[in-house]
Amino acid sequence: MLAMCIAISILWNMYSKEKKERQRQESNVSVLNDSVKHSTIRDSLNVASISALNYTVDELKKYRAADLRLIKDLKIKNKNLESLTKVNTTIIDTIYKDRWHISPTNPDCLEYKDRWATIEACFKDSIVSYAVRDSLDIVVDRIPKHRFLWWQWGTKGYKVNVVNFNPHSKIGYLEYIRVAK
Repeated sequence: MLAMCIAISILWNMYSKEKKERQRQESNVSVLNDSVKHSTIRDSLNVASISALNYTVDELKKYRAADLRLIKDLKIKNKNLESLTKVNTTIIDTIYKDRWHISPTNPDCLEYKDRWATIEACFKDSIVSYAVRDSLDIVVDRIPKHRFLWWQWGTKGYKVNVVNFNPHSKIGYLEYIRVAK
């Protein structure tokens, strides 16, 4: 009887682990088939949202070799790794001629300045200098697995929201990977 109880307990633990792993992999498949959702808040701030991928360290080694090299270059141990976020932004803007003015430091140059960009074009020297600033806020939201009235428990997944404060740029690519131990 004791041996049968131990065997049932061991099998139940194996079943629970396999069920959890299957749910994690199904979640990853749905995330990989989903695309980045773009929206706007406060009339001008670009927001991109996507669900998180859940990889184990072995899967990270297998599928993300370039990311793992970066982690090793940063001297982060695998046991200390929590998550990995990748964001790509593209800046596209048109500057009309009425916004250019003569540079106070060099009268042979034209200059454009706003909160996010500084551009100086010196046609005599054939030099264009520019500096573009960007600001991203990343907010990670836990999606509860179960809800009953006002109680929530368990974790179904994570949703990542990236807010871009530069009105000239657009988020083109977003990826968030949680590393399971």
